[in-house]
Amino acid sequence: MDKNYCDCDENNENNEKKVKDFINSLEHQGCIVQEGELRYIDILKYCSEGLVNSALGNNAGAPYALALVPPSPNQESDIEFITEGVPYKLRPDEAIVLIGKTPPKAYYYSFRSFLFFVKNKIGKYYSDNSTVGNDKTGKYHMIFGSLGDTINNYTIKTENTPDRILGYPYDSSTIIITTADQYINHQIRKTLINSGFSSDIMNNDNIPKDLVNMGLEKGKDTFAILMRASIWENKDIGQAYLDNLDKYWHVLRITPKKPIQPEHPWPIPTLKMRETCKTEFNLLPHARYDLNYLRYKILEKYDSEEYEAIDLRTNIWVMESFEAIMMDVNVLGESRDALYLKTNNFQLTSDDDFIITYGVNHTKTGNAVYYNSSFYGAKKLNGVSVIYSPDCEGSANEFFPKDSEVSDNYYVYKMARKGDGNCTAIIPYSTGNPKGSCYGVNNYQEAFIGFRLYLNQETLVGPAPYNVIWDQAILFRKKKSTQHQIIKNEA
Repeated sequence: MDKNYCDCDENNENNEKKVKDFINSLEHQGCIVQEGELRYIDILKYCSEGLVNSALGNNAGAPYALALVPPSPNQESDIEFITEGVPYKLRPDEAIVLIGKTPPKAYYYSFRSFLFFVKNKIGKYYSDNSTVGNDKTGKYHMIFGSLGDTINNYTIKTENTPDRILGYPYDSSTIIITTADQYINHQIRKTLINSGFSSDIMNNDNIPKDLVNMGLEKGKDTFAILMRASIWENKDIGQAYLDNLDKYWHVLRITPKKPIQPEHPWPIPTLKMRETCKTEFNLLPHARYDLNYLRYKILEKYDSEEYEAIDLRTNIWVMESFEAIMMDVNVLGESRDALYLKTNNFQLTSDDDFIITYGVNHTKTGNAVYYNSSFYGAKKLNGVSVIYSPDCEGSANEFFPKDSEVSDNYYVYKMARKGDGNCTAIIPYSTGNPKGSCYGVNNYQEAFIGFRLYLNQETLVGPAPYNVIWDQAILFRKKKSTQHQIIKNEA
């Protein structure tokens, strides 16, 4: 059970002792305790290697980690995705407990359990690419829907932010308890406290039992616990944390030897309200004029006889997870902390083509802690290039008159094959990419732009889709008659 923490100090040794006491106490109570791990998952790598057929709309540049949970004792083999332990099934009387240290400073991090794969419905068609399993395990398809609001760096209880007191929620001890029953949760908390842990650092990651189909048998639902992070203050420190998650976290599966009949399931939660009275339409009453002016200035700078300017259409990308569970739809790990928008599909037809994304500065209006624009391959849903809002403050200034009072209300980003200024995201190729094919997108492959807005600063949940002014994009496509040579990469 010993772990060699990177910063082995007295506090870490004390925590390790508490973990051992916690496990010993559970075993004396008649529980089987198995340890898994929290592992950084580079989904583009797995997709490039053909281990998965989709990158699941990854937030480019934002790392993910999954809890690898061992099977329940005496459980038969079951479906796998990416690696063993993902996903997992759960009895209603079992618990998953994560004990560890939160990520280093970042704009955002979160933890949440998801409904991952569910049994195929009788009489409903599912494409072979969207299903996993076989006759022995049963056939499943992905939902990847969040089971409630997230535990994030603004709401988490840690040693530095006990009982959610404002403070520094980074590099701080915390505990996350996943259960489907309030009594099981109570017993876990009681044992943790008796082992020396403070209740002030314990966070509930509840599974609403009536929304899922729990159990270990063939056809029962599967789950996953996901950690995600965005925009490290120090990239090297952030990557070192990701590379050593096993030294910072215990992932424990707790199973009563004698099954308990749960009598107090967690109810389906009332989710945080996304809507506020302060919409961007109210806050920026001249936005229609400003955005039309901004578009005109973008065309004035970039449009020419050599280019065709094509306005892309923006719409909502994924529905909310509870709706997805009811509608039997894959929402790709949707988090309630974000609003997801996307453009219609398009193709780059030459290396000279590029995209300009523009819109409202959502952090200034208070509707986001950060926002970004990402370039995706449509077939694999692989995010390969991204621009984050903190890196492009003042990016719209050049398009407005000098000393304009409104320019900071907006942004302008560019996505291209070649660099052009600080706010340009480079679009890599798929063919010949040294990292792997899914780290890039070729010309003549279907693509789209995805937009994310993370955390309304008042509600601390993703903004309501109609409270914000949607981001926009223009494709500038080199006219074929002006191209000296067109190199068409194989799709």
